[in-house]
Amino acid sequence: TSVVTASPLKAVRAPARRSSSPRGATPRAASVAAVVASASARPSKRWRQRYSVSAASQSNPGRDGDVSTARGSHASAKSASRDQQVAAASTSDSSIKAVPGDFRIGVILLGVSVFLGPVSHLWTQFGIHAFLGATLAVQSTRIRFRFSDTDISVVIVPPGTADSTAEEKTEIVDNKLQGGGASQWSFESVQNWGFWFPGFPIWAYFTENQTKAEGQLHGFPAIWDGKKMYEMMLTKFPPDVYPNPPLEDWNLDTAFESTQLGRLIKTKLSDDQLVALKETKGLPLVDNNK
Repeated sequence: TSVVTASPLKAVRAPARRSSSPRGATPRAASVAAVVASASARPSKRWRQRYSVSAASQSNPGRDGDVSTARGSHASAKSASRDQQVAAASTSDSSIKAVPGDFRIGVILLGVSVFLGPVSHLWTQFGIHAFLGATLAVQSTRIRFRFSDTDISVVIVPPGTADSTAEEKTEIVDNKLQGGGASQWSFESVQNWGFWFPGFPIWAYFTENQTKAEGQLHGFPAIWDGKKMYEMMLTKFPPDVYPNPPLEDWNLDTAFESTQLGRLIKTKLSDDQLVALKETKGLPLVDNNK
């Protein structure tokens, strides 16, 4: 309590100041209430941060302009990089060469099936040859093999379209038979390859380690221009484990020399027939390129 002098003659006791704490509150509760009141009186941390950033922006008005300029420069650089990638892709696409399809093997098998079935009455062999021939003939109009400067790929085109359509196509065939993934393999991944047979194409294959580290084999029948395919494999793929004849030796004699059976047949031929083998540079009775 305090004493207030009301006048020189008498002293009056001033009334005690009433506490703001609730009646009956303990000292600890009063202390907690004071802390809460103090905290509510102070500005929040988020508000202080926002205020400090706003104040800094006002004190340094050029900062926002610098940030906007930096963002604009980054966007411009990103756009320029994207344009360079598109230009590089266009340049790469211009180097793609598609191997034309060739349905003659399929047609030959269909002709053989006619001889085996209606003529010889070998209906099982007829069915096998007819199925293979029809399948190869149809696939030769759809599937195209492409070679770029770095890889080989497979695409599907509508039947009857020009080879330029395959060169411009961007969708690569999904290799579902071997676990999925695009049917596109770099030349560097090719471990070995083979071509049966230069001068009489039937089958081609290669092994690459891009799909599997231990190597993945890919084989495909001759549903393409055999000589063009051999030229591409010979010039684009790494050297094979076994030496392959040069493109200039593309003739039927080279095909016979590729197998033990062919070499045995050559021993039974006359000199004129051997000369004819070397002069035959396409499919007998089908190709006029001799």
